[in-house]
Amino acid sequence: MKAALELSSKKNRDGLFEIYIRIAEGQKKRRIKANIAVTKSQFKSKNHNLAWVRNHPNAKSLNSDLKALIEEYNDQVFVGSAQNKVLTPEGVIHKVNKKTESISLIKFFEQKISQMLEYNQRKGYVQVLNNWKKYTEKEKLGELDFRQIDIHILKGFENYLFKKGLESSTVYSNLKRIRSCFNMAIKEQVLGVGDYIFRAYSMPKARAARKEKLSVEELRAFMAQQYQEDSLIKTVQQSFLLAFNMAGVRIEDVLSLKWENVKKERIEYEMTKTGALNSFQITPQIKEILNYFRSIQKKGSKLIIPLLDEKIALLKKSKDEKENELYKKEVSRKTALVNKYLGKIGKDAEIEKKISSHISRHTFASIAILKSNGDINFVQNALKHSNPKITQVYLASLDNDSMDEKMGSVTDLR
Repeated sequence: MKAALELSSKKNRDGLFEIYIRIAEGQKKRRIKANIAVTKSQFKSKNHNLAWVRNHPNAKSLNSDLKALIEEYNDQVFVGSAQNKVLTPEGVIHKVNKKTESISLIKFFEQKISQMLEYNQRKGYVQVLNNWKKYTEKEKLGELDFRQIDIHILKGFENYLFKKGLESSTVYSNLKRIRSCFNMAIKEQVLGVGDYIFRAYSMPKARAARKEKLSVEELRAFMAQQYQEDSLIKTVQQSFLLAFNMAGVRIEDVLSLKWENVKKERIEYEMTKTGALNSFQITPQIKEILNYFRSIQKKGSKLIIPLLDEKIALLKKSKDEKENELYKKEVSRKTALVNKYLGKIGKDAEIEKKISSHISRHTFASIAILKSNGDINFVQNALKHSNPKITQVYLASLDNDSMDEKMGSVTDLR
């Protein structure tokens, strides 16, 4: 008894021919779908050399899947023979199906989340799981097993996310994590290769979101807003300006800056994202902001910006899982607080754009490329990008004021 592949004699509704796994013992023969369909000319059952599918754009991937499927059935035949058991095609199929018995996506999701060590990774998966739960509850689908999830259910989830008002990139990320769960389930043999629904489902296109930034005029209006000394909104305003003057330093890095990072005429710190050392000369603008934070500094405080909980901030480099999560949650909470007050400042300054902490980085990049006469290398070094191509892509997603100006001059024929 041995598993082999054969092609259906009839076309399916898409005009293609289904590939079947055939298991035969004497006159007894059973077939089971491999969930792969091709044209007649793309399939070769004899002299295939493990390349049954030919002249197909995904031939390599499909042949790999088919090889894994056949090995799965032949392994059961081998085990049964070694144990001197009576084998039938039905029995082999039952054994494989039992081996790959499906569990609910939600249970598998929760299991994987519990095994994730990185807080931000867990947070992303938890958000997707919550969206999936709300969708299945709304549609009264119940706790779906992997094999119950079809194209229509995935498309329904996609539409549900869009109706919530999520950006296309966020919708794509949600479905990408669902797809990752399918991949993990197959890798762990919780699911069979033939149950991979994402082979048939087309992922939504993630349109590149335009990176918002402030113009020079808007930044001046932002700076011009007057608030009470030592107020939370003033602290947020000065934090944003410090980040801008330090080439748009990321929010976690600016909030965790300590006075010990101020050395003579420079600010030096280790970047959280890359671990690389970053160093900035203390310009008159930075000096003025530091003087403000010195004026409101509480006795014994080590942080420049008094927003993070001091004790929790010290856990930044902790290798303890719980301590690291505590620190990440504190940064996340305070980032949300900063963004809330940035919105209020933007409203006071009559800026229509939605201001967030990351806009300082976009704003710096767009102004830097203009004031440096297009010096990509300068902007790359300031942003600490690993190569200029990253910087070019980054800048391409920002409004190009210089392009607008030049286009205007070209098309002005008066």
